[in-house]
Amino acid sequence: MVQLFLTGGAAGQAVIVPMEGTNLDVDLYGTVYILDAQSATLRILNTDLHPTTVIGGPGWEEGRFDHPAAVWARNGLDIFVADYGNHRIQRFDRQLAFVSSLSTRESEDSEERFGYPKDVALSRLGDLFVVDGENQRIVKIDGMSKVEQIFGGFDAGSGKLNQPSRIAIGPSDRVYVLDGSRIMVYDVFGNFLISLYEHMWKAPAALYADAERVIVADDAKLFWVGPDHELLGQLQLGGEAGSIGNVRGIAHHKRKLFLLGENGLAVLVDPFTQVEND
Repeated sequence: MVQLFLTGGAAGQAVIVPMEGTNLDVDLYGTVYILDAQSATLRILNTDLHPTTVIGGPGWEEGRFDHPAAVWARNGLDIFVADYGNHRIQRFDRQLAFVSSLSTRESEDSEERFGYPKDVALSRLGDLFVVDGENQRIVKIDGMSKVEQIFGGFDAGSGKLNQPSRIAIGPSDRVYVLDGSRIMVYDVFGNFLISLYEHMWKAPAALYADAERVIVADDAKLFWVGPDHELLGQLQLGGEAGSIGNVRGIAHHKRKLFLLGENGLAVLVDPFTQVEND
């Protein structure tokens, strides 16, 4: 197990792009998708971090948003946006052409309803996981757009969610949910497993996970957790990277770390991947 604790120096050599945004994701080609809740827009940055396409604006029509909360774009094919105020998930292609919209808030079956979605993630098996901000739970939707499962609700016992805000699919297809000051971990079927390092976090604000790692932003620190939940280390943001302010979103692509803060985007080499390979 690698144990590494870094301060600002390693993060100082960063590319900084001033911009406004509240959430981001990066697809497998290195294309960056920046969501901004204030302007209700979604924009593309190419691999040189230059803006190309912008869609959105306030509204309820297709391709418009009401305080959008999160974007998922990992697979290079599908872009999902948690359209918070419109109680729906909008789906686009990688060029941001509208594909479809999913909303269940008006369903006759109360178990199928979700409202005020705060985040969305697609599993490698094609299941969509939605943070249901209205009912404080997770809604799992299959590839046919049918609600397959609900978990983390009032009847979930020790796995009950109180303030879920972010979700990510991580190692071994486990589901990670940022819930207030906790990182709650479930299996792909919604069974609660653990609360990850519960006494370590103060006020975590952003969460990232993939098949190899989990990254948590807490205050001015980033924590790396490995596939077996081993703590790889922590990084105190400093130098140029620290200039972006509080981290709102995290993405990872080919040993690069993308951090969206209140003052802009920072791109730096993932120091923990680098150490593991050295």
